[in-house]
Amino acid sequence: MNPSLRLMIAGLGAVAAVAAHAESASRPSEFRKDVAVEWIYKQQIDDVYFTNWYGRLEKTDGPWRDIYFETSDKYVNKGLARLNCDDPEADIAFTLYGVGEYGDAETARQVTISYGDRRPWADGNYQDMFGETPTIEFYGAALERFCK
Repeated sequence: MNPSLRLMIAGLGAVAAVAAHAESASRPSEFRKDVAVEWIYKQQIDDVYFTNWYGRLEKTDGPWRDIYFETSDKYVNKGLARLNCDDPEADIAFTLYGVGEYGDAETARQVTISYGDRRPWADGNYQDMFGETPTIEFYGAALERFCK
């Protein structure tokens, strides 16, 4: 793995771990009845606006984790992130629902981020992830939280 990317991911995980202890453990999902989610990451958008990212472990398959995520602040996002706890260089698969209903196949958008696309994603220049979609910092926080 590229040493600078490795340092960036490690640093993101450390920051997320410290911040996670300051937030409450869980709250009811705003999009899924009878489901609880926990705070994962606070994304500062500018001096005033921010988005809180919440999530929960949906499924474990060996080193793979399917993480449900949602936001409910200024922007609304929900979906699934599939990540590999043993191989941070593995592709990351997102199923994004935006303002549509969670699970609605007609509004779902599939995005896969390969290792080679991480730098443009981190820099905000990855076309498939334009808009208010999961950030690389969220990915680092999710790795830290769900790959313990």
